[in-house]
Amino acid sequence: MGQRSPYNDRYKVEQKGKTRRSASSAKPKREIADLTPTDTKPKAKKKTGWFGKSQSGPRPPVQPIVSTPRMKQLRTIWWVLWVIALGVALGILYLQQAVKAGSTAYAPFVGIAWVLWAASMGGAFYLEFVPIRKERRLALEAMAAKPEKGSKQAKGDTKGKGGSEPPAPDDRRPPDSEMPS
Repeated sequence: MGQRSPYNDRYKVEQKGKTRRSASSAKPKREIADLTPTDTKPKAKKKTGWFGKSQSGPRPPVQPIVSTPRMKQLRTIWWVLWVIALGVALGILYLQQAVKAGSTAYAPFVGIAWVLWAASMGGAFYLEFVPIRKERRLALEAMAAKPEKGSKQAKGDTKGKGGSEPPAPDDRRPPDSEMPS
């Protein structure tokens, strides 16, 4: 902002009348608030969780999924594929540094390593999203079908058809015709 010049005409004229006041004097005045306490109770707010879902009461406890031998086998294969993918990724970094340094002998191996990395990552994702989820769903269904410890069926007081034995591990898997391809 520039400095005011004493030679400007508006500063040479004598000020007649009163000077301009702030805009706050033009605003309407409010009354003073009443600060006496009241006996009204605040309304209880309805608790909502994430995404607007209501939380009306305690949640049922989450039961851990019992791992079946098939799930353990698939999870082991999943871990092996992840470790292979990590090792290949580190190998790709090393090979690319060697190729950038001028060693053309490693150039074909970079492409092979990328294919190997993609195959191991693809296999890990496939295992996670198809067979492991299917086994997890079957395990949940088997857990839901089992009677609880304190129920009559668990004590052997069953009426009608036979006991409530869970199916054998091989019987729980759907036939190959039901599996998506």
